[in-house]
Amino acid sequence: MSGSNPFDDGHADRPVPAGTSSVAAAAASGIAPTNPFADNNEKSGGGIASAPAFGSGMVTDGASSAEDDDGDGGSDGAYSYDDDASSSSDGSSSTRDSSAPNPDAPIEASWQYLGDLPTDGYKNIQWNKRPIKNSSSGSSSAYDTSGDDPLANNGLTSIPLSYLQSQRRTGLDESDLRQLLSKSTTTKVAGCPNGGPIAAITCGTTSALATSELRIMTSSGRPLAQFDFPPRSLAHSPHKRIYTSSDVLTIGFTDRCILVIIMRDSLCLTYDISGTAILPPFHIIPEDYGSKRGPGSVELMEAAVYGDGVAVLSTAMSTAIVELLDEHDDAAYADGAHIASRRINPEGHGSGAGSGAAGGSGPPDLTITAAGSVDSVEVGDMFGSARAGVLPPHWAIVTPLPTAAHAQKNYYSYCALAVLPGKHTANGHPELFLSTSDNSVLIVDSTAGEITDVDCRARMQSPIVGMSFAPNGRFLACFTQNSLLTVISTTFETKVLDFDTSEGSAAPPKDMRWCGEDSVVLHWKNLGVLMVGPYGDWLRFPYEGEENLHIIPEIDCCRVVTNNRMEMLQRVPPATAELFRVGSIEPSAMLLDASDDFEKGSPSSDEAARAITKTGMLAEAIITCTAAATREFDIKTQKRLLRAASYGMHFSYKDGDAVLGGPLTGSSAESNIRPTTEAATFVASARKVRVMNALRDSKVGLVLTSSQYDAITPTGIIARLIAMKRPALATSICAYLQLDESVQAFARASRAAASVNSESSKGRTDHETAEAAIRILNEVPSDMGCVLGGNVPPAHNRGAYASVALAADRAGRSGVAKLLLMQESSTADKVPALLSIGLFADAASVAVAAKDTDLLFLCLVEYQKHCKNSTNDPKQAMSTFNQNLVSKFPAEAVNMYMIYLASNQDTKYQMNLYLRKEKFISGGTSMAKLALDTASTRERIAMVKEASRVYGLGKESTFQKVSADEYADLLSEQERLRNNYNSYDVAPESSSITNTISSVIRYASIKPREAHKLFADAERLAKRYKVPEKRLWHIKVRAFSQSGQWANLRNLADSRQKNPIGLKPFALAAIAGNQPLAEITRYIERVSADDRYDLFCEAKMWKKALEEAVATRDINRIMHVRGLCNS
Repeated sequence: MSGSNPFDDGHADRPVPAGTSSVAAAAASGIAPTNPFADNNEKSGGGIASAPAFGSGMVTDGASSAEDDDGDGGSDGAYSYDDDASSSSDGSSSTRDSSAPNPDAPIEASWQYLGDLPTDGYKNIQWNKRPIKNSSSGSSSAYDTSGDDPLANNGLTSIPLSYLQSQRRTGLDESDLRQLLSKSTTTKVAGCPNGGPIAAITCGTTSALATSELRIMTSSGRPLAQFDFPPRSLAHSPHKRIYTSSDVLTIGFTDRCILVIIMRDSLCLTYDISGTAILPPFHIIPEDYGSKRGPGSVELMEAAVYGDGVAVLSTAMSTAIVELLDEHDDAAYADGAHIASRRINPEGHGSGAGSGAAGGSGPPDLTITAAGSVDSVEVGDMFGSARAGVLPPHWAIVTPLPTAAHAQKNYYSYCALAVLPGKHTANGHPELFLSTSDNSVLIVDSTAGEITDVDCRARMQSPIVGMSFAPNGRFLACFTQNSLLTVISTTFETKVLDFDTSEGSAAPPKDMRWCGEDSVVLHWKNLGVLMVGPYGDWLRFPYEGEENLHIIPEIDCCRVVTNNRMEMLQRVPPATAELFRVGSIEPSAMLLDASDDFEKGSPSSDEAARAITKTGMLAEAIITCTAAATREFDIKTQKRLLRAASYGMHFSYKDGDAVLGGPLTGSSAESNIRPTTEAATFVASARKVRVMNALRDSKVGLVLTSSQYDAITPTGIIARLIAMKRPALATSICAYLQLDESVQAFARASRAAASVNSESSKGRTDHETAEAAIRILNEVPSDMGCVLGGNVPPAHNRGAYASVALAADRAGRSGVAKLLLMQESSTADKVPALLSIGLFADAASVAVAAKDTDLLFLCLVEYQKHCKNSTNDPKQAMSTFNQNLVSKFPAEAVNMYMIYLASNQDTKYQMNLYLRKEKFISGGTSMAKLALDTASTRERIAMVKEASRVYGLGKESTFQKVSADEYADLLSEQERLRNNYNSYDVAPESSSITNTISSVIRYASIKPREAHKLFADAERLAKRYKVPEKRLWHIKVRAFSQSGQWANLRNLADSRQKNPIGLKPFALAAIAGNQPLAEITRYIERVSADDRYDLFCEAKMWKKALEEAVATRDINRIMHVRGLCNS
């Protein structure tokens, strides 16, 4: 084909060069070179000589036989791989797949065939298979197809028998009834990206078909989930809108395998591929900005599900984008969202809407509030949120966009919408593209709400009614109202293609998708499928007689799903075209011919291979053959290509430090030995081919191309297999590809969980079931033709036992769960698992043994929530919590709880716990301490009396009770004194009798007329509280000196000939009060001789001190006085 491909990266910003070919010139003029809808041009390439420019891959029956995947560790859970799926260099011939083309036929013939028609991936698919209940084989692959009504189950269409019977009662014959059903129902189909499951639902055009069936199946028709839709709560609601199947507007899968269902009033429902609801239902546009009607009155015009969520457009020109996120996303991502956005969370996470249902084979009953969301019932508790910073497993951001006001301002309407995912935008957030009625396109930024008009009116001859982005996000396919297909860059700087389809149909296509990154596929009912390439080259596939045909786009191809088959439409990969082009003289094609000659025993093969070696392009030929093998679907062709690559490697060995094969990494003694690049690539490609062939088996139904395999990575494949309930196959692939130990542990745990939940395990005891699960966790699969087997190191199963235990508990096997948790060595996984199955005390004991305070606190939080959720009476819940905490939890848990309660002002919970533990001294002390911090005297007295009551409950707290009683009386006495003397100063609030007596005596200096009464009250207090006489005299001396009552101090000193404390305290008080020397000398002269010297020195009466020193003839005192005088 002449000219450069405008879709190539190197030509992204350049227009199609004029004059390169007649095809390119015709495409530039907007006219197809020939009528693609003419009968004589069917299956042709528009008259192009090189028709194989477009082609399709071939899906065969696969290389292996997948048995029941219940994961019970028996023979039915193992996955065996046929030798024909392997890729070896031993030159062995294959006898499998007799339906493949004749290998003796010229390769050009089979290649021309591939270029003309898509090849059936799965033929004779029964999309409406039902699992047989209580099957004698116990196999999940046994389906009941007997007794199915041909009208009720017609390919992708599934109509409830009750509705069909009601229509038959009208007297219509079968042909009329079939015609009526075809006009009154429509089947919506969506496919999960990268070969994932397919969802289908048959909806009525009116509300007559109230409830339909939503089915999620593999590409081969194997059911994964089936349930009635709309759910019962949406279909039967006396107070809210009643939904029927006719309300379903759009269904689609995101890149994260989330099935999104959009109702006509913007209600959004999300499910995983097992049919479990992920988020509570919510209205994307709860209130239409274009009208004053309330929630639920919105009418959507279009909804588009894209890789990260969904976008909607209402009849009032309002738009909104929903981004579906999960726990692996950055929590800060929401910070960059629009200010008007809102967050949808499952129950128990933040303030978002809803109750996310967990478990079960079908969706739960979901309740819609008037505001368009599900109210979450948050359990209040004193701990607060222990997981406030943890993201929920799934959450969503709903961003309304100001497009309605913009449309009203500019007097136009919107015709179509498309979303450019955040991974292709500059700011990492999605952008909404809206086509307008005046032939332009608007780009709406979801973060700031800014609207940009690209002003492409001069390039578009009519309004755009359909848009679709290429997988790489660099091109936009637009279908206009005048039946013109236009491909333009997302920057709207370069128009790549104009293709006129008006000769076939004036109506827009039923579906328009990208097939890879460089061709667009359009589908019209009764006209078939049209594939349009870069230069206007086209291929038409009529699909005559197909009532249901749906296109599922992929990153490098597209799947075509009909009533009885699934096909893959793919442009021929460059490596394959290089090999099989007619008359190709590329090194890879010559190497393939040499390998074929070698297989036939021709001696010319050696000369041909050596001739390629001399050109220096042998390594390139080997890589090309290897790459082509990974992109081929036919097993015989795969083996043929890999044999050619292996044959070429025998001639490529020249490096003395390299080996043809062997391990990728050697021991230290063989560190200089390494495989060649071609050998390493060959081994990796052979493994990839074997895995992809196994996944393509009809019992698995996961059809992946090489590009899709690389896009989702082997780890993603394992996750999908487990979600599709194929854990045994996932475990085998993990071991075969030698994936990370954490991935292998996850697969083994999923297989063990499937074993616990299997039908065969119901007849086993808990011990036998647990042993089987442990055996699965500890054994390395030895199938896949690889040398494996043995036991898994215990460290590699950390967390696996806990996950299997949770599955066992959900299956009602609590005994199995307990046995499995005994084997768990990871505290971080064991504690949450114990909490989930209700063993709160055991979880606390494990946390205490691990000395992990965070996990211990989590145990207390979760148990308190459990108690509050188990009853509607909060008092009863806390009583149960306290009782079990004291009696069943370890002491460390109780102590931590007490420390936490001590930080709260409300001591109710703390006192209850003290009383239950019979720690009366600690409880009374806590109450007494709290009383000291209370400002109100009456409250303090009451709390002290309560502390006394608590002390009185114990036999060992008599002293504490007496002290509390006396302190309560003292507080009462202080209150009485303040009331009697009408002054706070007479008895300030204090905590001791000493200070109280001192305050009363000091107050006599303020009220000298009442001194006698005050002194009497002080004596009464001292007598009542049995204050010792010496202590009382010290209190009086200090109080008199501090308040300046020197006369009362002198009277006290003279009141008794021999007082209990002597006159030294009086002398010191006079000295401290700076009294006259005569007053001081009066007291000093009456003390003993041993104390007079010290008192004279204290009063700085040096002469008197010297006289005392001389009188005692103490030379040290004399020198001491001398030294003090000199200083």
